[in-house]
Amino acid sequence: MLELLAQAGDGQGQSILIEGAAGMGHSTLLRAAVNAAPEYGLRVLTARARAPEQHVEYGVARQLLDQAGVERDPESEFACPFPGGARQPERTDLHPLVRVLADEAPVLLAIDNLQWMDQPSLQCLGYLMARLPSVPMAIVATLARGEAPNDPVTVEVISSFHHRVTLQPLTSDEAAALAADALGTPPKERTVQAALTATGGSPYLLDALFRHLRLDHQGPGGITPEVIAAQGPVEVADALLNRYERAWPGVAAAAEGTALLDEAATVPTIAQLLEADQLQTADAVEYLVRVGLLTYQNRTVRFVQPLVRESVLARMLPSRRNTLHIRAAHILYERGAPYEQIAGQILKSQTDSAQHWTCTVLSEAAREAVDRGAFQPARDYLTRGLRECEGPCQGKLLRVLGQVELATDPATAARFLRKALSLSRDINERTDIRLSLADALHLLDRRQEARKVLEEGMAEGRETDPAVVPRLRGEQLLMGGPGYHTTKVDWLGNVVPFQRASGTTLDRKILLDLTSMRTTCRGEAREEAVQQAKRSLRSPCTGLNERLASRTVPVQVLAAADELDAALAECDALAKQSAETGSRILGALTYSVRADVHYRSGDVPRTLADAERALELTPLASSEYWLCTGQAMAARICGLLETGEYEEAHRLLAEAGLADKLPERNSFGPLLFQRARLHMAEGDTERSLADLLECGERLESAGTFNPAVLAWRSEAALACDALGDTREARRLADVEIARARRWGAPHALGRALRAAGLVAQGRKGEGLLRDAVRVLERSPARLDLARALADLGALARRSNRLRDAREHLRRAQALCETCGATELARTVREELMLSGARPRRPTEVGIDALTPMERKVAMLAVAKQTNREIAANLFVAQRTVELHLSQVYRKLSIPGRSGLAEYFGHLTEARADGRRPRAENLPDGGSGVRHQSALRADCVS
Repeated sequence: MLELLAQAGDGQGQSILIEGAAGMGHSTLLRAAVNAAPEYGLRVLTARARAPEQHVEYGVARQLLDQAGVERDPESEFACPFPGGARQPERTDLHPLVRVLADEAPVLLAIDNLQWMDQPSLQCLGYLMARLPSVPMAIVATLARGEAPNDPVTVEVISSFHHRVTLQPLTSDEAAALAADALGTPPKERTVQAALTATGGSPYLLDALFRHLRLDHQGPGGITPEVIAAQGPVEVADALLNRYERAWPGVAAAAEGTALLDEAATVPTIAQLLEADQLQTADAVEYLVRVGLLTYQNRTVRFVQPLVRESVLARMLPSRRNTLHIRAAHILYERGAPYEQIAGQILKSQTDSAQHWTCTVLSEAAREAVDRGAFQPARDYLTRGLRECEGPCQGKLLRVLGQVELATDPATAARFLRKALSLSRDINERTDIRLSLADALHLLDRRQEARKVLEEGMAEGRETDPAVVPRLRGEQLLMGGPGYHTTKVDWLGNVVPFQRASGTTLDRKILLDLTSMRTTCRGEAREEAVQQAKRSLRSPCTGLNERLASRTVPVQVLAAADELDAALAECDALAKQSAETGSRILGALTYSVRADVHYRSGDVPRTLADAERALELTPLASSEYWLCTGQAMAARICGLLETGEYEEAHRLLAEAGLADKLPERNSFGPLLFQRARLHMAEGDTERSLADLLECGERLESAGTFNPAVLAWRSEAALACDALGDTREARRLADVEIARARRWGAPHALGRALRAAGLVAQGRKGEGLLRDAVRVLERSPARLDLARALADLGALARRSNRLRDAREHLRRAQALCETCGATELARTVREELMLSGARPRRPTEVGIDALTPMERKVAMLAVAKQTNREIAANLFVAQRTVELHLSQVYRKLSIPGRSGLAEYFGHLTEARADGRRPRAENLPDGGSGVRHQSALRADCVS
């Protein structure tokens, strides 16, 4: 534009038309041209057309002439387009406006809102534009999209412009600058993107949005995408609808109907809702499409900018909205619309719909929502249904609501399901309710109540319909498995009767889980247990939150059998499913089990990360312990043990009320085991042995003898040996070895052999330790292999075989670094020094110091993902991401996120040149200085 102004200043006439939808910044760009014109020697004359003055003849022309200093003369002929009313003036004839403007050259005519310009002034403008090449003048005008009339004069004038500029939406950087100016603080990137989505990048709408947020006292930290999506400044609807209503009566009502119907908005439906003529409604909708307010998606009419829709809804009086929502629900039901569309209208109405079909619609809408994994809308539909429906319908709604709540709140689910059970009369329906109720109680670790619910169901089934008994019995047996109760019942021998159950997919899955669990707990036929677990995984649960408490049974079987890759793959699938469906309980179960699988493989950082995520999802109040609370806490404690954070482990136990007597539930067996290891690490051997013996008693009373589940005998043997009871120590170690050989998994056997070797000492002990190393080398258990190597190295060092000692210890040190086991690594370094070696320090700085997870987090941060986005992508807690980033900044010696991109950019350049990057070539020169303030600020972003 500036170039065209310069040409006009040199005597070459130019014309520019700035066009776009209302609010796109026409006037702002016109003002910029006006401000720049004097630099090019242009005299400026401005005029602004207004809709109410559209029929005032020569209104715009008079504005220009008044600014030019021309006095009003009753005898003047400015009132006609040409001197003397000539219809075809000669070339030598000039309109009075041209003669005046030609006296002082050159000139910029700036005309705002060309679409509202009166006809005589338009004719004058057309006359001028036809003679621009010979007149030193620039004409710059603005035109709102779709608002110009279709008369010949207007069409001719618009088509006569030499240049036409179509305004584009603001970019992210431009929107961010606008937000910073309005809010006083630079916004987050996701805030800017949400604002652009809501406004379509319209400068007017963005300005209105940020002003509304500021007036609403929304600080920058509280402006989330959800907050932005809910904004609807009434001033926006007032300005736009009043503007368009003046041009085309009826468009305001059409906009309201479209906003209210949302995804169900079609022209016939809008017309029916407004009780208006369909053709007139179609014309009004078409006008709003042309001006850029609405758009068509197939036959559905949608707002181009979501913010405008929210503004239109906010502008409507509550009573009118309520009436139209009720009417819309009735219309959509008659038209056979999807249940969720009808239910959406019912939810938005403030009064009951009082229709006979309401309960059915809300119930079916909840099922549609559940099928697509949207649990919160399902809860909303069902809760509204309970308000509107009575009698038997309530039972059906309560049943589905209870099944939905299983995903996040098993205590609430149990309350709903109990009430549903009291209202139901059908035996099959009651059986399904009992299974869900038992699952909820099981998840709450209330085993006795769960068993009672199932026993009552079996008694009822024997009297009315024996076909339902096997399913109830099978679930009862599975709940009686290890980790779920302490009563001395041989549940393992009761599986055979269930084999006569009906052959449904669910029954077969229950049977597979039962038999694989039975085999694993007894510690026999490992290959058979693995095959059964894998077959169970090939028959996924398909019902609504079906058998949540037992979903991880196959994973636990695979983990005990050293099939860690398969176990991790299933855990990853379950973690993804929990994230997609928002299932808090499935997430807690999955992360606690996956933490155990990571620990078995020797991955300490991932163990800590998953355990922390599980604990974030799990209640830690003594009255609300979940089924997975003990295992999640145990995983966290064992991770802290490996990093030497004993005080943190005690703090965690104390805060959860688990430092002293643990609940009388076998699900806390893993925590007893890890707490015993903590006591042993601190030298409190007696307390350690007491916890281990209690752990063993709980496991064996539940029928679990396999050391691959928990190797409590191995740890108890070491405790007995430390207390001087060598005979008992050897007995425990021998029993552990025998049971581990029977099971056949290398990890369990290697661990048992290591304990036996430490107890035996001497040549026999060394032989057992060498056997442990050989066995563990065939297992995925890297951390336990490191322990066995460290013990073997220490024994060789004490026997003065220093060369052998150093060889074993160096292998152990490498494994410790790989596993992230810093406490064991410290012990190994001390042994190496005693053996006369100069142990290399563990890699503490530079790119090679990053663990695989730290590297992943760093690369996602380089890709400008927020901490929350990184956490979602990696299925970890946001706090875990912050901790990983802290480690990354420390190891790379950079101040924060600002240094990540630069660091990895230098790294890429160095490797592209075929050289290893040197510290001095990287940001901060590898100085090791940690920028604490920047670090803290970035980690909480």
